[in-house]
Amino acid sequence: MQGQLASHNPDTLVPGALNSLRVLDLTRVWAGPLGTRALADFGADVIKISDPRTLLDSSARVNNKLNRNKRNIGIRLDKEEGREIFLRLVTISDIVVENYRPRVMRNLNLSYHDLRGANPTVIMCSMPGFGLDGPYSEYPAFGSTAEAISGVVSLIGYDPDRPLQTGLSYADPISGLNAVWTIMGYARRRAKAGIGCYLDLALSESPLGTLGEHFVSSSAGNQHVKIDGNRHPVYCPHGAFRALGDDIWVVIAVTSNEEWSALKTVLSDKTLENPFYEHAEGRKSSEDSLNRTISQWAGEREADEIVALLQNARVPSGKVLNNLELLNNPHLRDRGYFVKLQEKKWGPQIYDGQAIPGSQKPKSTWHSMRNVGEDNRSILTKLLGYTQKEFKILEENGIVGSESFED
Repeated sequence: MQGQLASHNPDTLVPGALNSLRVLDLTRVWAGPLGTRALADFGADVIKISDPRTLLDSSARVNNKLNRNKRNIGIRLDKEEGREIFLRLVTISDIVVENYRPRVMRNLNLSYHDLRGANPTVIMCSMPGFGLDGPYSEYPAFGSTAEAISGVVSLIGYDPDRPLQTGLSYADPISGLNAVWTIMGYARRRAKAGIGCYLDLALSESPLGTLGEHFVSSSAGNQHVKIDGNRHPVYCPHGAFRALGDDIWVVIAVTSNEEWSALKTVLSDKTLENPFYEHAEGRKSSEDSLNRTISQWAGEREADEIVALLQNARVPSGKVLNNLELLNNPHLRDRGYFVKLQEKKWGPQIYDGQAIPGSQKPKSTWHSMRNVGEDNRSILTKLLGYTQKEFKILEENGIVGSESFED
């Protein structure tokens, strides 16, 4: 890919597998920023395009964690001079990612046609809620509403009359990761053939790829899946069981007869010695009774003790961790998963690392989220060749702007 970027000086490239790629990031909220963050973590030069009139809120730390390792330029894209700056950036970039409704880029005269005029080999990835065309295309969307229309919500809950949302806007992370794989596939093609493309990744469609068995079931004429809490259609026992303490839970999933035998040995309860339970069908038919027995056993023990006993017996299990417990989890810490970043406003903060393996930038080189317009001067003067005088005029005319940090 490096051959595609004459604007990148090999002597100044940062480490990372994607250090020869430049990405213009127009995305907001979660799905898009998550995808572009992954590219940045692997060394891509990701430049976040912000509106200087709208600050990046850092109070909840969501923007902070999703916009690390990115530079930031504040440009008024609704002004002709701002549009010109953006198109000049396009000429020296490889990828443009945005997640507006389809009309937005058209109204800004920044459609794929316009971008391709500036850079014939550019890859443009649009991530609207419902795709670029179709009757829903201009509908606004959010991860929670997208997961609902994808059918995910109809599969979750305890009461058939009241489906539950996932609570994590499942469509967002799935869509963000889909963007990574898709962009990388077409970036590889671009490096080999020298051609760009326009990608349409609908937020609402991304979860559908995880529901394949349900489509097959429906096409075979089977009834809609029954909402049944944490229970599995086949495996038993399978669910969350309350341990000793206030709102402390352990998940247990027995997926074979061998695991069932091991679970019996750990619990050492004579009521479980019924030969009827030696096969999954028998256990499923008595699931309520089995769950009561396991719940009584688990409720008398600490969660960590339960997990240790079961895992040592090779029974799949795990404690339900809250966010504070995750940060202090010895396994994740030993693997070096988390990263500590120094932030101007909040001081040192610990964030999730990058779960995708490979040649990432060393964590010692990672940086926290940049404020809106923090890199205006360096991008405009060093990257695009504007003079200091021209830069000052752009600032005075409000074409570019930045967020001033105050303690």
